[in-house]
Amino acid sequence: MLPGHRSRLLWSTALSALFGACVSATPDAGPPKTASPAPHTSPASTSANSEAPSAEEVTAEQASSGPGPEVAAPKPKPDDGKKRITSVGYLTWIRKKPEIREGDFLGYVRAGNTIALKSDKIIRGTGCSGGFYEVEPRGYICRDKTVSDAPRPAWREAAEASRGTPGMTFPYRYAFSNGAPMYNRVPTKAEQERFEKYLGKPGTFGKLPKTLRSHEELAVAESIDAKDVLPGFLKDGGSAREAPFDLVEQTIPHGSMLSFTKSFEAEGRTWLLSADHTIVPADRVRPFRASTFKGADLSKDEAKLPLAFMRVKARPKYAKKGDAMVATGESWAVRTWVELTGSSTEAGGKRWLETRERTDGGPIYVAEDDATVIEPEKKLPHGIKEGQKWFLVRITNGTLVAYDGLVPVYATLVSPGAGGVPVPGRDPVKDSTTPLGVYTITFKDRAATMSPEKGKDRTFWIADVPHTQYFNPPFALHAAYWHERFGEMVSAGCVNLSPIDAERLFGWSDPQVPEEWQGATGAGAKENGVASAVVVRR
Repeated sequence: MLPGHRSRLLWSTALSALFGACVSATPDAGPPKTASPAPHTSPASTSANSEAPSAEEVTAEQASSGPGPEVAAPKPKPDDGKKRITSVGYLTWIRKKPEIREGDFLGYVRAGNTIALKSDKIIRGTGCSGGFYEVEPRGYICRDKTVSDAPRPAWREAAEASRGTPGMTFPYRYAFSNGAPMYNRVPTKAEQERFEKYLGKPGTFGKLPKTLRSHEELAVAESIDAKDVLPGFLKDGGSAREAPFDLVEQTIPHGSMLSFTKSFEAEGRTWLLSADHTIVPADRVRPFRASTFKGADLSKDEAKLPLAFMRVKARPKYAKKGDAMVATGESWAVRTWVELTGSSTEAGGKRWLETRERTDGGPIYVAEDDATVIEPEKKLPHGIKEGQKWFLVRITNGTLVAYDGLVPVYATLVSPGAGGVPVPGRDPVKDSTTPLGVYTITFKDRAATMSPEKGKDRTFWIADVPHTQYFNPPFALHAAYWHERFGEMVSAGCVNLSPIDAERLFGWSDPQVPEEWQGATGAGAKENGVASAVVVRR
């Protein structure tokens, strides 16, 4: 059985039922509470402009030759002689053993993706009448309606064309919907006029509720150019769906978001191929500008602790003249960092921190109240084991440091919950706060669609949020491609990272997600190895 209508929304709904979704459509309503499923400078430099990485560092998936990031084409499957099976359902679970037990899985394969089999031998087990296949590098999948070894050609072509690129900062291109229809085939001009007459003039942008305006901070009112050819499965009225099907799958609500892989021209208009095989008119969405912010990589001698980040706004630089501090006329840009010497001084009734920057042979200073300082941890938190990778999140500072044992690996700014420090006894989901405590990564997902609502008829969602790491579902570390207010409390409770930081840390943390898997279980699946921890403090 091949997927029909709303396949991706149902797929993401299945995951939301397990993990929840850390987004909020209103200021006092967050995602449903659910149970857990079981460098910018050379090495010699001492500060960094985190807004502008060098040209060498902004690679194809980070750069923008127009609005939005460019995305590399998916890598072809290796010709290793191994048989592969395709996920054609909402998703395909990878089981620990050849048996079906609720919540007992190692990971999953996304619809449209394939996974290599260790052998094509059918293994009998429990709960799956078709038997199981053993897959690479471990686990078993049930031979049920969610898999096929010979998908329908049009659907297979659509899946390949709309597949994201795992392992990239931006696995998809992203856009902000102004109320955009999702068509199952290329509509004629007459059909476009008939179905879109109530949506307003193409290229017009309605005003969002105040609670959602932060979601359009990086959306730009620029056109998306047609860079690709019309996919073969859409020629001559073709579709990824089997007939009969509705012309319009649904309309992306104003304020929700779209992930897409291709842009092409047809019927005198530019169209976007979405991740669920539908096509969307490009003039009814706004592309997102790609944030270039990233933190300090402490593993490459780029920087070392202690260091200071400049949150919210630019911060002035000072030099000491006699007993006074005098502004140099220069500033650190917002969200940049500078190494500190660890020394400080008093002047003018304020404390000043000495940086490793120099001017005229003397040190540059930053006012203590202008700096968000990160000091190295001296002992492991309770519950963290020697050699375990872990994240330290500070809510009021808006910072995150990744540690391997007591060795700091990466430091950056993040956006924790807009509600601030949690109040004991109150629901952190409803309050949009990031819960305090020590947690373990429960699940890692390369890209997860998030919504505060359940079911397929949702009115708001954020498509394919990259590099998501759940630690106390529905709370997660994940990329935010729609804003760059990192260092400020703006999220619905999750810990927002820049896409560059999120990709770096997703690949670093444990468990590792095997190449052909979409997601992998952490705590509760010892077969995947030790999971990294997340420590959240005030």
